Amino acid sequence: MDKITRFGMVQGRLTQSPPGCLQWFPQETWQDEFHIASDLGINYIELIAETQHNQNNPIWTNDGIDRIKQLVNNNNLTLHALCNDYIVEHTLLDEGVIQQNIDLIEQGKKLGVEKYIIPLFESSELTVDNMSNYINPLRRIAISARDNNITVCLETILTGEELIELLKLIDIPYVKAVYDTGNRVAFGHNLSKDIRLLGNYIGHVHIKDKNSGNENVLLGTGLVNFEQVFYALRDINYDGPFTFETTRGSSPVETAKYNMNLVNFFKRNAELNV
Repeated sequence: MDKITRFGMVQGRLTQSPPGCLQWFPQETWQDEFHIASDLGINYIELIAETQHNQNNPIWTNDGIDRIKQLVNNNNLTLHALCNDYIVEHTLLDEGVIQQNIDLIEQGKKLGVEKYIIPLFESSELTVDNMSNYINPLRRIAISARDNNITVCLETILTGEELIELLKLIDIPYVKAVYDTGNRVAFGHNLSKDIRLLGNYIGHVHIKDKNSGNENVLLGTGLVNFEQVFYALRDINYDGPFTFETTRGSSPVETAKYNMNLVNFFKRNAELNV
């Protein structure tokens, strides 16, 4: 029997955002996305902590967490992942930012999330040259997550080989890699080769597409060869969910339906061509 594909949606992508805002917390209407996700057959909202601290984001208060859990239960969703965008504009090498991550993991524990996503870009961009500086901060954060039964998933610009080196240096089984199809193709990586190389090191998958100008575009209209991606994910027996971190298109809901159909098509196509 075929396994049912599980889908997630990054918070804010089921709501039309202000012009120029891609990663965006939907402020006063954040609750609506849980109902929309349920109607579409999406399994979870991947929660975000914003690049600048927002005290009105429900992730930071016990009342807010209770409300999130109520919405999840009422809509038959799950609580799967939490992403900390704060480090994109605040360096992870700062002691206060390390503590912010540990505090956010504590909030994730209250929710019962399974994965904690760390996007190591911009102010926290991790490279081969500065990798050694990040080992201790990442280990401290990962130990806190491990103690709370949460898997840390790192998103970086590193090649597959370099990413394996990083994970071996951290040396904590609770630390895995995020495989983001759009970002990886934008960095010039061979997607299918990287996926097969990383294998079980992949703990989380973000689905998106980008063009040659590094712009997010509708799935199937950019540089990502989704057929080859899903052949490679089949070959490593990836059985986790797929989180859409996609452009909203003219209608976020209609775009989400299209995205789910596209993934189901290529995933099923790969399964039938063993």
